Order: sequence, then structure tokens, then C-alpha cells
Amino acid sequence: MWQFLFWASVAAVFYTYVGYPIILLILGLFRRGRHVHRDHELPSVCLIISAFNEENVIRHKIENSLELRYPRRLLRIVVASDGSDDGTVGIVNEYAGRGVNVVHHTERRGKSAMLNDVITGVTEDVVVFTDANSLFVPDAIERLAAHFTDPQTGCVVGKLRYIDGDVSPVGRGESIYWRYEAILSRLESVLRSVLVANGSIFAIRRELFRELYPDVANDLQIPADVAMQKRGVVYEPNAVATEQTAMHWHEEFDRKTRIILRGLTGFFVLRDRIRGFRRWQFVSRKLLRWMVGVFASIAFVANTVIADQSLFYTGLLAFHVVFYFAAMVGWMKRGDRTPNRFLYIPFYFTMVNSAALIAMARFVGGRRQQVWEKAHSTRGASPDATLSASSKESVDSRTEAVEFQR
Repeated sequence: MWQFLFWASVAAVFYTYVGYPIILLILGLFRRGRHVHRDHELPSVCLIISAFNEENVIRHKIENSLELRYPRRLLRIVVASDGSDDGTVGIVNEYAGRGVNVVHHTERRGKSAMLNDVITGVTEDVVVFTDANSLFVPDAIERLAAHFTDPQTGCVVGKLRYIDGDVSPVGRGESIYWRYEAILSRLESVLRSVLVANGSIFAIRRELFRELYPDVANDLQIPADVAMQKRGVVYEPNAVATEQTAMHWHEEFDRKTRIILRGLTGFFVLRDRIRGFRRWQFVSRKLLRWMVGVFASIAFVANTVIADQSLFYTGLLAFHVVFYFAAMVGWMKRGDRTPNRFLYIPFYFTMVNSAALIAMARFVGGRRQQVWEKAHSTRGASPDATLSASSKESVDSRTEAVEFQR
């Protein structure tokens, strides 16, 4: 029995991280190529910036938005302030003469509830969602909008790139995580079925928007709603948003716990909308990954029981012990400015899966979360550094050919 538990757990982890991408790759081989045409008339766009007490970054975000390479007559910028009680609204009002609008509610109700109100006043063809601490490369909206020349495309997901992923163990771990997520999004995009959006940068056709549940993440519900309406959800890797990573492990731990709790809530609430192929995607890409901590724990316990059965199992137990010892040392050295990959990878893996276990316990216990708590260290990026990174990414992105397969 213990051998079965061990290998079943190992198989579950392997399938989650390797098997699912391989299956997507195989399925994608049977889809026809699909090109994006950039010579069509561009749609009108409303850029909605979600904000809560963003006085440290909102000016930089607005300036970045005003400098986007998209016809001003076709672009409207709206800042959605959900209960901000600092200087955010005052700063935004300074840009009223440049066409920047603010929708402000004094009561904090959560991002989804705020977006429900804002979207009622949108008349543009396409809505782009973003956060106050995310900066776009100059052609980001242009690249997102180009996909909507295809009437069968309903949602386009952009790419998130961290500008300082090498300065902390958390930053490096998060950068690896998003690179892996980008691979999955590319593979899913070939099938025109990207499972989740990136809240920092994604776009939809306005008419496909459906009222959001207050305790469900908008970047989970909106793609599900679009897919339910038989429209494609695709990934545009050259539409790039840059952000600063969380510098402190406890901020990232809390953020992961919140995201997974809202993800579990979203799946429960949207279970009738996430059906068939997309339900398999959700189980494979999200649900099983959130349970990796459970599988890893079972594998470790089972390995200790069967370690004396062969030298092979003894070696695997030694690997387990070294891995978790490295995670502990990584936690002790979490403040290092030059983290060692042999330490930060085990540390980040263990931290994220611990957060998932806590999130699952809270979900089972009936806890839900409507408002989001920002990581304060992500709101202190140097403007010069960010713009430099954005400019470099923009130059790199223009050298890449954009092609999607159907």
C-alpha cells in the first residue's frame, strides 16, 4: 500500500507539472494555423485601471498609459478607485484635462464589485483591464486589440514580466513561476482556450462581459464567461506589462493564499460554467497544482516507510531530506540579495504549497475574500528602472512574429 501511495503521489505531481503541458502540446499539433492581421481598423478601447490607495504609483501609471502607442481618439482611460482614502483620487483628477476619468466609491467593496459599476459606463468596443502598479510597453494595447479583428476571439491575455526578479528569493521564484505560466498559456492559446487571464493585462469584447461575483477573481471568471459564449480566449506574449515583485516572503505568502482561496471559491461558484474541456484544464492546471503540497507530503511519509526496501528508495528519501533542508536554509537566508538557486527554488516551492494548504483549509472552513490586500513592496519601483525594462521589452517584442494556431 505504501508503495502505491508513493508512486500515485509522484505520478500526480508529474502529471501536474509535466503531463498536462505535454497533452496540450500534442492536442495543439492537430489545430490549423491562425494569423493575426494588423492592417484592419483598430477598435475603440477603454483602459480600466483598478486602484486602492495607490498614491505612490498612480501618477506613473497614468503617464505610462498616456504614452501608449494607440490612437488617442480610440482610447479612453478610467481609474476605478475602490474606497481609496489617500491621495489617489486627487492625483487622478489632475489629469482630467488630458482625458483621464475616475470612478470613485468611498466604500471599499472589492475589485469585482467595483468593475461591475464601472463597466456600465463603458461604450468602447474593447475593455482592457490592468492594475495600478503594472506598466505597459508602448505597443501593448495595439497588440491586444489586433486579435479582435477575428470575430471569434473574445478575450486576449497579455504577458506579465517582473523587472527585478533577481533581487530576492521570492522574486526569483515568482519569475520562474510566471515563465512556466507563460508556457502553459502559449500551449492553451493554440487551442484558443487559455484558462485564466492575468489581472495585470488582459482584454475582452465589451458585449461579452457578465456581472462578476464579488468573491471570485475577475481574471478567472471573465475568461470562463467568454468561453461559455463560444468565443476564443488567446494569449499575446508581446503585449507585456511589467511589475515589481514582492520583496518580502510574507507578502508573497499572503498573496498566494488569497489568490488560491479566491480560485477555489471561483471554481465552486462557476462550476456550472466551467465544463467539458475547460473543466479538465482547471483540474489539471489549477486544482491539482494547489494539491501538490498534499501529494508531496504523502510521498515523503510513504518514502520514509519504504526506504529500507531498496537502495533506490533510500536514495529518494535522501533527496527528500536534502530538498526540505535546502528549503529551510533558503528561508533562513531569505533576506540575501544574491539568492542561490539551490536554496530559493526549494524555499519558494515549499512556501507556495504551504500557502495552498492554508487556502484550502480556509475554503473548507467557509472563509471567503472579496477585497484584495496589495503587497506594499510592489508599489515602490524606480520609474527609471521600470521604463528602461519596458522599453527593452518593447524593442524585443517588435522583433517577434505573432502567430496563433487554431
